[in-house]
Formats: sequence, C-alpha cells, structure tokens
Amino acid sequence: MNQYFNLCHAILDNNVETGDRTGTGTRTLPGYHYTCELQQDENGIIKNFPLLTTKFVSLKNVFYELIWKLNGDTNIRFLLEHNNHIWTEWPFENYLKKNGKADLIGRKWKDGVNSDYTDEWKKEKKSFETMILTSDEFCKKWGELGHTYGYQFRHFGEIRIENSLGSGSPHILRPGVDQLIRAIDRIKNKPEDRRIIITLWNPMDEDQTLLPPCPCFYQFFANEPGMLHLNMYQRSCDTFLGVPYNTAQDTLFLCMMAAITGRKPGKFNHFFGDAHIYLNHIDQVNKQLSRTPHSLPSIKLNPDVKNITDFKWEDIKLMGYEHDDTIKGAVSI
Repeated sequence: MNQYFNLCHAILDNNVETGDRTGTGTRTLPGYHYTCELQQDENGIIKNFPLLTTKFVSLKNVFYELIWKLNGDTNIRFLLEHNNHIWTEWPFENYLKKNGKADLIGRKWKDGVNSDYTDEWKKEKKSFETMILTSDEFCKKWGELGHTYGYQFRHFGEIRIENSLGSGSPHILRPGVDQLIRAIDRIKNKPEDRRIIITLWNPMDEDQTLLPPCPCFYQFFANEPGMLHLNMYQRSCDTFLGVPYNTAQDTLFLCMMAAITGRKPGKFNHFFGDAHIYLNHIDQVNKQLSRTPHSLPSIKLNPDVKNITDFKWEDIKLMGYEHDDTIKGAVSI
C-alpha cells in the first residue's frame, strides 16, 4: 500500500520530535491525507481493499472492533470474547491505579526503550481479562471505557443519571442522537445532503472516557448516483500500530454502509491530524519500509444483509490477501 509508505516517509523526513501524553515520545507531522479508491465489480467483489500487506493485519479483529462500535458498546468484554485485546490496556491501567497497584505501571516495560512489557505485567493483565470474561460484576465496574466510540455513535449528547444503587437502567434526562441511524436515513432519503456527518468528538464527554476517539469525524457523500464516498478525520494517528488498522476499518465501514443503502463504495479519504511514529516504533517502521508491498486484496460482503448491525464476520469474504510476517510493537497508553 504505497499511500501508507508515503505517509511513513513523510513523517521520518519532515518530523518534529516531541514529548507526548504517554511519556514515550514521538516523531510527529502536523497533518497529512491519502485516498483509497475502491472498485466494485458486477459480482459484488470490492477490489483494492487497503489492508496492509507488508505486515499481517487481522481483518477479523478490524471487523469485531467496528461492529462493537456500531452496536454502541463501550465495554471490552465483547472484544475479549472475540479474541480482540486492543482495548485492554486502558481499563487495566485504570483498575491498577484505583486498586493500590499503580506501582506496577512503573514496572511494565522490559527495557529502557519501551520495546516490550514485563512478564509480571502480562500475567497481571491476563488475570484482569479473565475476570472481565467471568465476572459480570467485575466486568461492569472495570471493563467500561466510558463515553467513547460506541456511545458517541449511538447516544451523542445524551444526559443520564446512573442508578444510585448501582443496578438497573440509568434515568435518561435527555435522549442522545443516534448518529449512525440518522446517517443511513440521509444517505437513503437525502443523498445530496452535505450534512451526512457523524462526529465522535464531544468536548462535554472528554473527561468521561478513558480515551477520547481518535478517528472522530465522518462525512459521507451520496450525491454521485449509485456511489458512496467517505471522508474521515483522525485527530491522533499512531502510524505504526493504529493507522493500518484505522484505514482498513473505516474503509470497511464505507463498504458496509454502501451495501445496506444499495450503493457501491468509491473513495475513502483518510485525513490525519497529529500523524506520529512513537520513538519505540522507529525500528519496526524501517523494517516495514524495507519490504516490498504485495497486491491489495479484495473483499465481498453478503448482499442479503440489510441492516448494518446484522453483519457477522461470516458475511465478509477476504480474497487474495498476501502479506509478510507480523511486526510487533508495544502500545503507548
């Protein structure tokens, strides 16, 4: 995927080295953009799907996180049930801080360059995930991420009061906006509307989540007959770990939205805000840049699915995905 290689080169060649919230440090570029152009044939096969080929990226994991968001879920149990661990670190650190174990955070790195986690950290985190999966009470208290992606997709602006007894449904003072359903309705019934927008950035909720959304602004374009295009703005872009995943996920989101509104997916424009490479990922990025990209794969969606949240992993067929080996890197919290 040459667009991604060009992004990596742009950051390495024109960066500002800076500190950051996580303490890891980054090489940063203030803004970038690339376009992924899809082509769907008469058999429903969508060609040029931007799944990175110079390392393995799990489209299955990409899908399960996407459907988790679209269902309005904000608890990591669903992800863990589908062997997706990408969100565990944030509630795990929150759990440690609030249970007298914060000192472990200072011992999580195996070395001074933050290349990998200690065995102690991995063991404690695995125990945490087991409790999320097996204890409903523990899961409810410690598995929640707060008002992040799923909440903003389906309940934007909602004002609620949680039950004082800690059980039962919260009292809704003001219903939120279901932005997903509204966007689908506008694509179907107001295709020339320039307000087919989903925004996940709500300043009122910034302190109500363990991590505010990184991909945070979506605008669909349905004014070309039979086609659907998408612009996505991502405020913070972890170029090695996150960006390949983000590009694939929101391209898949475009494909699913096109499918259930009777259209073909066209252009996915990925706009980057703070595009950065963490200092503990420089070697991994250079290793990736030394590899030769393979041809992009194709996907095909089950045409019988009519509601976006009805998609199952089995409804997505990935074809021709040739890739190099996985390159591991530690996530910065």
